[in-house]
Amino acid sequence: MAKRTRATATTSTLARVNQTAIIEALRESGALSRQQLGVKTGLSPATINRLTASLIEDGLVVAAGQEPSTGGRPSVLLRYAGSSRLVAAIQLRAETVTGILVDFDGKVVFRRSVPLGPRTADEGTTGAGGAAAQRAPDQDRELRKVFRLFDDLIATADSMGTPCLAVGIAVPGVVQQPEGVVGTMPEFGWTGVPFGTLLRERTHLPVVVENDANALAYGELHTGAGRGLSSLVALFLENGLGAGIVANGELHRGARAEAGEIGYLLMERSSLERSYDARGDLEDRIGSLALTQRARERGMPIPATGSLTAEDVFELARDGNPDAKELADEILDMVAIAVAALVIVLDPELVVVGSSFVGSSDTVIPGIQERLRGRIIRVPRIEPATHREDAVLLGAAELAAAEVNGFAYLAF
Repeated sequence: MAKRTRATATTSTLARVNQTAIIEALRESGALSRQQLGVKTGLSPATINRLTASLIEDGLVVAAGQEPSTGGRPSVLLRYAGSSRLVAAIQLRAETVTGILVDFDGKVVFRRSVPLGPRTADEGTTGAGGAAAQRAPDQDRELRKVFRLFDDLIATADSMGTPCLAVGIAVPGVVQQPEGVVGTMPEFGWTGVPFGTLLRERTHLPVVVENDANALAYGELHTGAGRGLSSLVALFLENGLGAGIVANGELHRGARAEAGEIGYLLMERSSLERSYDARGDLEDRIGSLALTQRARERGMPIPATGSLTAEDVFELARDGNPDAKELADEILDMVAIAVAALVIVLDPELVVVGSSFVGSSDTVIPGIQERLRGRIIRVPRIEPATHREDAVLLGAAELAAAEVNGFAYLAF
């Protein structure tokens, strides 16, 4: 049997971990003295002095006045210089692409959304040959809109006098790292798009391309409901269905970056009687395409976009539509089964629900918990995404900020 070796940290890695602890303390608590930083982080005075001097030299930390004197020499307060640094974040959705500029304090200072427009082929057609050829004009047009927004965000940051330092992109598909190649995205009909390469050809800035559920999980871990935790699952239901997984304080992507693709969960024995390609069994039941088809069959109203999401179903159910109420219960049943599988296998400290669930969290979360009570070992703590509709965007921004600052977190 091969001997398993334990990973070790170099001196430079440890310094980055400690710098990250200092920055996180300042981001969370505001201005602090060096002594207060020592109490917050557990670092020695010598380490605090050395690392804060380096952070000041890099422009990450600045002086922010002095503590009121209590008889001795007043201590200098330090604060994180987040407002003077910007990153861009972009989220690709079925109908729109949205971009924001965010400072390092998490404040959105600019926002722009661009509609992607109608598509010429049926939603969800993928693969080689005719379908791919039909989608090529749409893909080129949509990519041009994404590239234009990408360029505009960088140019806008320059015009504001705070140049963009990195860009994070969240997409509804599996992303192969580090190249940023995006796998099949049924909503778009795209397959194997080298997103990272295409974007890096347009800028010298660091560019991070990440799955949207992973971006949600990362953001909630560092600036949301998961702060201080080392494990969580972020459930993301929009046109498709995915889960971002955090284990030991880091994103868990799996051997082929396909961890968390819960749309492919098999829900019953009959699931074994057919094959699945672009969408799996669970997504074929509660994804946007499936919900839209079932709503039409039941005579339910369809939004002007022509596509119905779980959020639309919950809203119709709240308004008293009996067909929507029945469909909402079916969605919750399926989601509860998926959550049960994730919790039993991963045992996370927290489950975060985002996107279509956020606006209905007051009914969705109790509904999931009630369905799980008495059926699994322990009903998990479930909370809505802290940043609501911006949760994925801010997660992508946090990933971009980590590229700039070289954040490093200890996994316990």
